Amino acid sequence: MSLDKLSVHVRLSQEMHDRLAVLAGVANDPVAEFAAYLLEKSIVGEFHAVSMQAMRLRRLGLTGNDRECEGSTGNSRDSQGSGGCK
Repeated sequence: MSLDKLSVHVRLSQEMHDRLAVLAGVANDPVAEFAAYLLEKSIVGEFHAVSMQAMRLRRLGLTGNDRECEGSTGNSRDSQGSGGCK
């Protein structure tokens, strides 16, 4: 049973599309399938890097947003935000 996959639409420059087509040809895969493979591979790598950084920050005791003021949303558009805490 294969997993259902969601659709994502991206735009590439002509140069990047040409390179993708060459890579897909070397792998003997359709361009769209190879693009999905490369995107998934990139996402896994980025997620791993972020996870490792979060682990390092936790080990240093640097976690969360430290919201000390009630009503602070952390939203930069919020006039009170975290900058309103004293």
